[in-house]
Amino acid sequence: MAAGGNRAAIAIGLGAAAAAIVALSGGGVHASEADKPKKLPSKKTPTSARVSLAKKFAKVFKVPSSLVLATIFAQSSNRANTFRANKRGGSWGYGQMTLATAKEIYPRAKAKLGKAWDGTGKGLLDPSINIGLTAAYLGTYWARYKQNQRNWMLTAYAYVLGPGRVRAVVPDDKKGKPPKPLPADFARTKARFVTALNQTDVKRALTDDLVKPDVSGAEALSGKALANTISTTTTGYQARNMFGLMTTRLSNAYGTLKNYDSWRIAEKTGIDAGSVKAARQYLDSTNSMLSKYYAQMPESSAVLTSDQLTKLKTAVSTSSVAIKTIDELFGTSFWKELGVEIVAAAKTVSKKIGETIAFPAGMIAVGAVGVGFLILAIKK
Repeated sequence: MAAGGNRAAIAIGLGAAAAAIVALSGGGVHASEADKPKKLPSKKTPTSARVSLAKKFAKVFKVPSSLVLATIFAQSSNRANTFRANKRGGSWGYGQMTLATAKEIYPRAKAKLGKAWDGTGKGLLDPSINIGLTAAYLGTYWARYKQNQRNWMLTAYAYVLGPGRVRAVVPDDKKGKPPKPLPADFARTKARFVTALNQTDVKRALTDDLVKPDVSGAEALSGKALANTISTTTTGYQARNMFGLMTTRLSNAYGTLKNYDSWRIAEKTGIDAGSVKAARQYLDSTNSMLSKYYAQMPESSAVLTSDQLTKLKTAVSTSSVAIKTIDELFGTSFWKELGVEIVAAAKTVSKKIGETIAFPAGMIAVGAVGVGFLILAIKK
């Protein structure tokens, strides 16, 4: 297709498009942070009651109370009434317990819950039922990983991503550790739990538990540090691949502004309309830069010129900082995911895949994980 007017060309790989959409959501048995919760009728549980229930069931199911409280925060930001639709009957309440998972674990946990569950999704909104089942599910994986130095985070990964995913990445339960760099879904989950560790009730529980979670290593880079991972031998294909990764994460940041400000800004102090407007302007300017610089990257295995390399590094640094700005506002972790992917892409010799297409200026091209890129248009 020929480009016309103010247009930019973006490489698009074929195949695995459907899988790419799923990959962006984070996957796993429980709800992804990228999914937008539906707002159900108001239902608040006092902080003291939530913490008391977490401590009670942590003791019952032999899991650190800090892990129960951190999971509640990581999954729902301590919202008792959060719901996300999915193919497993929806994810409900504090721990975003899926209906399917609840039905699997309830028979063996019901004697210890002290309260009967009616088997419905809405029944999972009961704080006692929800936190009890969350603790029971965590207890299963804590028992598996408690001898591992990284037991706290491995249990968290298993809860959010599913035990099969963790076993595939960390096959040794007792001494295994996640690879470096962390897979994107692990990095996203880890970032959310690291944020949870800064919550007052979780800090207190850590002291009570005498637990110090191992969250070290494999940290994603951002800004200039990330740009400096790019070699002087980077090729045009590698550069175009990196632009696809950057635009994927930028689109996620755009989606956060679009999908979350109506319900989250109102609840999280310190975020005002001016901050959101400034963040959008930052994303807009970064988007324009990516579109401009992408067109200057060679569609070949030729090594970048010094000018092209400088522009690639500028794009990586700027997009990382822009995306991190959104993360800091909304508690997301797209910049860490970008960091992991850019580092990996900088070490990989890319091959040409797909073809080029033209799209109107002012739209953003979204690189998707898998065997290629899927183009999605997002209007400013």
